[in-house]
Amino acid sequence: MKHLLFLLLITAATLATGCKSDDPATITTLNYDGPNASAPQLPPGRNLFAAYFPPSETQPYTGRTLDRITFYLTQVPLATTVVVFGEGPDNRTPGPELYRRDITSRISNTEWIEDRLIPGIEITGEGLWLAVEVELADGQPFSVGCDAGRTYDPNGDLLLLSTATQWASFNDITSETVNWNIRGVLAEE
Repeated sequence: MKHLLFLLLITAATLATGCKSDDPATITTLNYDGPNASAPQLPPGRNLFAAYFPPSETQPYTGRTLDRITFYLTQVPLATTVVVFGEGPDNRTPGPELYRRDITSRISNTEWIEDRLIPGIEITGEGLWLAVEVELADGQPFSVGCDAGRTYDPNGDLLLLSTATQWASFNDITSETVNWNIRGVLAEE
């Protein structure tokens, strides 16, 4: 009887410690934003919203893959395109276009939108610009959402207005501190 009890205890201990599930996958997100709070009022036409992640922020993820872009829409624009740019000559000018996909036909409501990059983009340690291009109609000035700015980063509110020829920080234009609700999700490790 003692041997049976001992055998049951050993079996229970083995099952309790040996049958754990695998470690959960590590999901890494490149983002500056917090929860959606609102959206800026912009002119009609094509406007680009972007978050720039300099080499100091991408280098720890060298060799991993940018798998998808998520962003928040507060109003459905006429057209929506996801764009990823490479490192540019400075922190206000994107480099070459690495990815572009028109996802207008997939947008039917306001919420978090996700675009899976096919193929994904390998993180090389150079800077990345994660952007959403929207076409706004007259009288519909809202689109990509922003947070309340509690964790403001000057790389999280970049904007190329339909009325401008150069990128600027939303803060430089309005003195408001917000981060666009644009996130890059890396593939699981």
